[in-house]
Amino acid sequence: MKGLPVVTIVGRQNVGKSTLFNAILRAQSAITENTAGVTRDVLQKTVERSEFKISFTLSDTPGLDIENIDEISKEIIEIAFEHLRNSDLILHVIDHKDLRKYDHKLIDLFKKDEILKDKNVLTLINKVDTEQDEYDLEPFYKLGLNELLPISALGRRNFDLLYQKINFFLPDKIKMPEDPYCKIAIIGKPNSGKSSLLNTFLGYKRAVVSDVPGTTRDSVSDQFYFQNHKLEIIDTAGIRRKSKTGESLEFYSYKRTLHSLGEADVVVLLVDAMKGLGEFDKKIFGEIQELGKPMIVAVNKWDLVPEKESNSWKHYKDRMEAKLSILKERPLISLSAKEKLRTHKLLESVIALYEKSQKKLTTRALNDWLSKWGGKNKVQKASNRPPKVYYATQVSQIPFKILFFVNDTKLFPSNILSFYRKSIVAEFGLDGLAVEIELRNRNEGKEGKE
Repeated sequence: MKGLPVVTIVGRQNVGKSTLFNAILRAQSAITENTAGVTRDVLQKTVERSEFKISFTLSDTPGLDIENIDEISKEIIEIAFEHLRNSDLILHVIDHKDLRKYDHKLIDLFKKDEILKDKNVLTLINKVDTEQDEYDLEPFYKLGLNELLPISALGRRNFDLLYQKINFFLPDKIKMPEDPYCKIAIIGKPNSGKSSLLNTFLGYKRAVVSDVPGTTRDSVSDQFYFQNHKLEIIDTAGIRRKSKTGESLEFYSYKRTLHSLGEADVVVLLVDAMKGLGEFDKKIFGEIQELGKPMIVAVNKWDLVPEKESNSWKHYKDRMEAKLSILKERPLISLSAKEKLRTHKLLESVIALYEKSQKKLTTRALNDWLSKWGGKNKVQKASNRPPKVYYATQVSQIPFKILFFVNDTKLFPSNILSFYRKSIVAEFGLDGLAVEIELRNRNEGKEGKE
């Protein structure tokens, strides 16, 4: 299908590329034999499966280590490399038990080629058939590979994680040139000033502003430019307590607000400065947190707070954080939409947070941090049976999720997970994001999540 992202399988001959191609397709599309050079053309199939967040074109290339190159072979190689340069994700397959000279040649090419060096490359260590082999990746990290995943294409070992990593590297949707750089949803209780903030950003009256709570019944959106970025702003209906009546206007407003939340890249939770952080604000915060959305808490109507002093905002923040301690880990800003006070700073903070959320931490960087991190010694000394993380990899951006393969998920209570999470945030500059750690037992399929 035209316009779909392209995922290309590449490697030398007889490392299991066609077996992997068929395993992902769940069909016998490529010819697989233990004879080198069976695949001579680039095979392409569209993948449309529930495991993947977006459809994509999967390509199987011929083994590129062709000996005795003739004119046909030369053309095959040229076509394959041109295809690689037009791919969105490259699945580089290596035989776990048979590392050869041409494998090194391909790795060097991925690092040095002017186009390929900027491509997403996931190196799959194939024919990993035992548990012991699965975590013995040190020789491959020494090759300078950033993204490693041990698999067995024949036995479908680690395919759940393979699918997660493919999703991680593919775009959420096919972006067109006119699409906004970032979508921002403004959410909060009725009459917290959402429509005023929308109008301030746009520079004209786009939404009705009224002191009557619930004036905005539907999500209103528009686009504008800020610092050369096209942004889309969505003013959601004020969230009330969820109506149980399917026919009510509030019920449908609530449903549309949740839809807008799902579409947003960053959420601004607006709190009325005069009313402070109430129980229902905390519930709205929880809804956004559950979705893993990057979020900024903005205290509006700061101009109306009487008798302000230089430390008034600090005291106000302290009171908010005492009511909801997790706010210490989220961006907080005071502003006045009506007086255009710090609205520019809010947009700067939105873009900075969005760009953090788009980070893709390499598996190599995570595991380098894990091997050198001094905090693990404190964790192990504080436990009767030390918790151990064998392998870490990022599997999604929103929510920003890191997967840990561990000796036993039961050895990772919330305080230990929090210790790991805060260290990751500090190491990789992820402050302000809701970073999740998902646990997976090394020996079984049980999972847990912070």
